[in-house]
Amino acid sequence: MRLRLYFMTAIYLPILLYAMSTYQLESGAVVIDRDDLRPVAIPESRILFTGDDFIADILYQPVSDGLNGLRINTIANPGVEIIEGPEGLVYDKELRRFTFDTSQLFEGEPAEVREKEVRFLANVFIESIVENRVESRPVERSFTVRRPVVNVLSNTPQRLISNAQNDLSFLVEGLSESEIQLRESSVGLTISGSRISWSPAGNETTISVFRIAESGEPRLIDTRRFEVVPPPPPRVFIRRHQTEELLGPQNLVNINDDQIEIVIQPDPSFLQDYPNDARYEMGDLRLSFYQQGRPPQTITLRAADLPQDAARNRATRQVIYGPFRLSQLAGDLRGSEVRFEIQALNRINYRGLTEPVPTNQFQDFFSLNTR
Repeated sequence: MRLRLYFMTAIYLPILLYAMSTYQLESGAVVIDRDDLRPVAIPESRILFTGDDFIADILYQPVSDGLNGLRINTIANPGVEIIEGPEGLVYDKELRRFTFDTSQLFEGEPAEVREKEVRFLANVFIESIVENRVESRPVERSFTVRRPVVNVLSNTPQRLISNAQNDLSFLVEGLSESEIQLRESSVGLTISGSRISWSPAGNETTISVFRIAESGEPRLIDTRRFEVVPPPPPRVFIRRHQTEELLGPQNLVNINDDQIEIVIQPDPSFLQDYPNDARYEMGDLRLSFYQQGRPPQTITLRAADLPQDAARNRATRQVIYGPFRLSQLAGDLRGSEVRFEIQALNRINYRGLTEPVPTNQFQDFFSLNTR
């Protein structure tokens, strides 16, 4: 065996020495020994939001001067032992990377805790095949996980109004407009961005706020529930023209001389929050004149035929029909009492669509004494 070894060495050693003497490295090539490499965990991102997966690949960094910025991916597949770190941090040996699901990181934490720094320490075992030796080298990394806080801006933050223009904005600190997606449940609306302007259906709705990850995958941040209620009804009354005197059975109105008007006054809060939805129009109007000893005389009028002053309506933010005299409506009618009955009242929403206001929600009947 020894003679054979001497013989093989004598034959192949000159050939090996000749091959080494003729081998040339490319210009700029760097020869790095195992001892010159230090393992490092390079994360895809060091700042994440709850629900993101932390991923860090193991690469190798030369310790030689002038090569500190270099990262090397070798064919070596080292063994890894996690020494310190959060529960759920694992090392995937096939992919050679650390992974950690951050979705439960803030579970049980107070709401004011909005950010956490996560740190882990691991040993990387590098094996030398030539020397048949295993060395352990530490890898330490930290990253930050933020809990997204959703702030809602709304024209009515406590409730939403059906068949009206509701406007909500969902602002998330640290996220841009393009990184937010909203999904509304009642009408199945999906919005790319932080603002939604729409009319919900039903009695309630939920809006889910998603963050669009770098991969394009939407990840749920928060879900908000809102009650949906009908719009508050307006106030309807009759008054003398250019006065604030409301007319009722106790008042006496001259059929030929007194000017009166019918006023539809929107709910003040509804008008303030939904100016494009607090518009109204009256339908037909039935008038009945009563004279002692005679049957009542009844006529039906179209509200659109009554006089209106558009400029005054805009200035007062009311819908005013009038002024008019009773004799203008029916000159040959006489009596000691006149009764007004509003047949229909419609609300016009921001899209120009009409919605009837239930008659039990406003005063639709008036009685005046006349002479």
